[in-house]
Amino acid sequence: MNACLFETFSERIDSLPPEAVLEAAAEERRRLEGDLARGKLLSDEETDSILAFCRFLAGAIHGSMIWPGTMPMEHWTFYVKTVGRLVAAEQLPPGVKKDIEAAFQGVFCCIMG
Repeated sequence: MNACLFETFSERIDSLPPEAVLEAAAEERRRLEGDLARGKLLSDEETDSILAFCRFLAGAIHGSMIWPGTMPMEHWTFYVKTVGRLVAAEQLPPGVKKDIEAAFQGVFCCIMG
């Protein structure tokens, strides 16, 4: 299990200025996909969550966002916060924040319902 992968990823992203986050996420995506393809890393909840977020960011730039509905709540919280930071810094279009908040709200309602 890659238990500390999310913690390392989130700390790295938080430490970067917003202008560097999208490129860092693209680099992380390439690294994880390569490690998975070579069998150096196993697919698990941590890896899948980070990859989903990195893919979401890449798609958000081009207006095609795909968001999976399952991941740990603390991951959702971090991702929503990060997208808010990127929108505030004009690194992502304003609608992206509304989209991820709506997705988060839907997941939260399903969990609590």
